[in-house]
Amino acid sequence: MTTAFSHSDPSGSNAQDRSNRETFLNHIASSLGRPRKMDGVQRPAWKHTVHLDTLADRNQDELIEILKEQCTFIHTQVIESTPERLQRTLDDLIASFGGGPVMRSGDSRFAEYGLSFPGDSVWSPEASREDNVRLAEAANVALVFADYALAESGTVVLESRPDQGRALHFLPAHYIAVIQRDSIVPRSTQAMAAYHRRHGAGEALGSCINMISGPSNSADIEMQLVVGVHGPLQATYVLI
Repeated sequence: MTTAFSHSDPSGSNAQDRSNRETFLNHIASSLGRPRKMDGVQRPAWKHTVHLDTLADRNQDELIEILKEQCTFIHTQVIESTPERLQRTLDDLIASFGGGPVMRSGDSRFAEYGLSFPGDSVWSPEASREDNVRLAEAANVALVFADYALAESGTVVLESRPDQGRALHFLPAHYIAVIQRDSIVPRSTQAMAAYHRRHGAGEALGSCINMISGPSNSADIEMQLVVGVHGPLQATYVLI
């Protein structure tokens, strides 16, 4: 299951965006029978804070166990490794999937962990979109680092960036996401808050935030679960 959220500059990137926003907000104010509130708007206090309280009392070890348990329900295997064993772990996984072609993101953490995969392809901002998508279609294995992992739902969260396009997550037959221990948070509330802080600090975010919970699956037809309908057949999380 995958959810994608698009991100855009709230100030509007051009005159047409600003015009559309103003027309929309003016229409809402008119429907409410009042003038637009342009300032002095206070964020309301939450009456209930279940979105903040759920799993907030769990430590990192407990969150890891919750993540692992949830992954049994979403048909995703979790393999634990260490920085020192990570190369061997990934090599063994790729071999178990029948080998390459492998396509990975251009994430700097591959170099930080000293990882190399002879013959692999890398999603590159220098290449055309068509060339990157073609390589992703041909890949047997996709290899990425998660930005965050949500213990509650077994979800990995990743930005679409120039070095990591959206198609990389969906076109290869097998999907491997490396999860760093300190990136595991209770639920989407904490992950979105982290993105919000980064945006508030002036950091540019990707055009899309992908939330991926295991391999593609659907039970739309007669409630019969079918895995791999419109995405990877198998998903594996490597926890370091």
